[in-house]
Amino acid sequence: MRALVTGGAGFVGSHLIEALVARGDDVVCVERPGAGRGWIADLPVDFRDCGLASVPALSEIVAGADVVFHLAALTQARTSAEFQETNTEGTAHLVRAVARYGERVQRFVLMSSLAAAGPCRNGELLSPDTVPYPLSQYGQSKLRAEAVVHAYADRVPAVILRYPPVYGPRERALLKMFQLVRHHIALTVGGWDRESSLIYVGDVVASLLAAAAAPGAVGRTYCVAHPRPVTWREFALAVGRVLGRVPVLVDLPRAVGWVVAGTAEAGARLAGTAAILNRDRVREMMQLRWVCDARPAQRELGFTARWPIDRGVAVTAAWYEEAQWV
Repeated sequence: MRALVTGGAGFVGSHLIEALVARGDDVVCVERPGAGRGWIADLPVDFRDCGLASVPALSEIVAGADVVFHLAALTQARTSAEFQETNTEGTAHLVRAVARYGERVQRFVLMSSLAAAGPCRNGELLSPDTVPYPLSQYGQSKLRAEAVVHAYADRVPAVILRYPPVYGPRERALLKMFQLVRHHIALTVGGWDRESSLIYVGDVVASLLAAAAAPGAVGRTYCVAHPRPVTWREFALAVGRVLGRVPVLVDLPRAVGWVVAGTAEAGARLAGTAAILNRDRVREMMQLRWVCDARPAQRELGFTARWPIDRGVAVTAAWYEEAQWV
């Protein structure tokens, strides 16, 4: 089978490509112009840095693919226009290319996010039936990307997977917590008893492969996560156990969080970069629950999450230490 993976040199994409190569698939990786091969540098992969800017550039690539895994997305951007250009318009270009030239494509799998739905409200678990209320520009751009895929449902056999925060080797968003816990401290905004679904990258890869093969998945949207949600207190203490630390858990006042985020945004604008911590991120962090119902994915995709927090955190910490990231 020939698999096309967008964003394949990144965190999740590189793990997916490793799994595809290991089972004998031919793999094409599409990355943004000028991007390096990163974690897949030593793998036998057809690497294209054409990006997702135009349908003609993608026509020849999708024409030879049997399955498309669309993972490429911006999680940090300088403006809402950048989110729109990459996450929404990039998806539109790829889906149009598949609709026009991808006669062999049997499945299109979009990696989306719980950010597209927004946090839990009224005590209900997040599901594909949740009325979406994204709190961030990122979440809005992913929701629009999902709408693009729905618009081509009669021409592109697609599955949408919404994920919570993903952690594991090579991941950088939660890396800061590991680094701080190494120094006996952890910081958050909004309280340590906020509850969230999480998922280890190995389970993400397994779910992506399952979605590409499950016969009844076409046209469906699934929330995919480990079935046991955790509080951020539990996660931080799990990191501490693995690193041999007992961290002091500091909950910054919300006003401080807003000031820090605003300052980070201003500094990023001066530097011409995207802020890692911004007001959208603080707004999402302050929500009490981001917990989804993963049972339909388990039932209909034949997928079971096999990485509980303690096991996933241990492997992640060991990799960070070997890579000298912590």
